[in-house]
Amino acid sequence: METFSWQARTDEGEKVIYEAAYFGGWWQLSCTPKRPRSCREVDEAQPAEFTQEIWQDLLDLLRRKYSRRRVAWKLVQQVQDILDGKAVNERRDLRSHE
Repeated sequence: METFSWQARTDEGEKVIYEAAYFGGWWQLSCTPKRPRSCREVDEAQPAEFTQEIWQDLLDLLRRKYSRRRVAWKLVQQVQDILDGKAVNERRDLRSHE
């Protein structure tokens, strides 16, 4: 499993930390409000839905990591394909068998 995290601001101006995990051929996203360490709780991370903006933020992050040789090109290409509508982000183990 590979995980990538970045910070962003909500529409209300609150900072959140997004964490995208790639495992088994699909992406999972969780978010946590940014708080001082002394105020953090253990189970704060909540599952989140990908939006176009979040996909774009993830793609920008992966491109920067790729330029430093820290991530494989296939991950960058997969997120780009999802943004272009050429691929979908779905769990492969839950696909219905036809």
